[in-house]
Amino acid sequence: MVKYCCNNFHALKITFANETARLCEALGVDAFQVMDLVCKDRQLNISPAYLKPGFAFGGSCLPKDLRATLYLAKTRDVELPMLGNVLGSNRVHVEHAIAKVLASGCRRVGMIGLSFKTGTDDLRESPLVLIAEQFIGKGLNLLVYDPEVHLSRLLGANRRFIEQHVPHIGSLMREDIENVIGESDVLVVGLSDEKIFEALGRHVREDQLVLDLVNIPRRENLRGKVVGLCW
Repeated sequence: MVKYCCNNFHALKITFANETARLCEALGVDAFQVMDLVCKDRQLNISPAYLKPGFAFGGSCLPKDLRATLYLAKTRDVELPMLGNVLGSNRVHVEHAIAKVLASGCRRVGMIGLSFKTGTDDLRESPLVLIAEQFIGKGLNLLVYDPEVHLSRLLGANRRFIEQHVPHIGSLMREDIENVIGESDVLVVGLSDEKIFEALGRHVREDQLVLDLVNIPRRENLRGKVVGLCW
């Protein structure tokens, strides 16, 4: 599996550089200069960053810029099949999480987290919002806890996004994580925070299922059954 992973990553990098070059050619941009500058970033681009199993990406930057790139390529008749399938693959990851909850047969679901990443109230294109939307659509009883999300403070595109996808989210939000844990049969953990982990350790019951989207540390300390998304 490691051999496959390495060679697939090499193939991915070659294809990424070549798709970038095709778009650069159509735009009259120096592809070598673009990639040289990309490779100078050793904190995110050329590093272990993002190379760990986890949940789907979201937020106001990655999906938007991917779509902008694909639109730009389309206007220049440039085919970018690898980049063109990134959002689709990301959606499959979201659906994988939804399927694990539905397979449990439980109807009372508690979501720990709603924003697209820990420490922000940005709900735009959050995969957790998409999960919540699906759970509501399938008639599940849903409760949500996110210490950063205060609906009264949401503005602009952020507020419009949540109103469009989960218009009645206010009635599902709870201010105390203990309430969400206590009233749920399945917990979907989408926040990576030590206070969250401590609360789970104190309040999760043996009869509960915990779907782990963030690689919870010390999972053996939780009394419930913990299931990782892909681990």
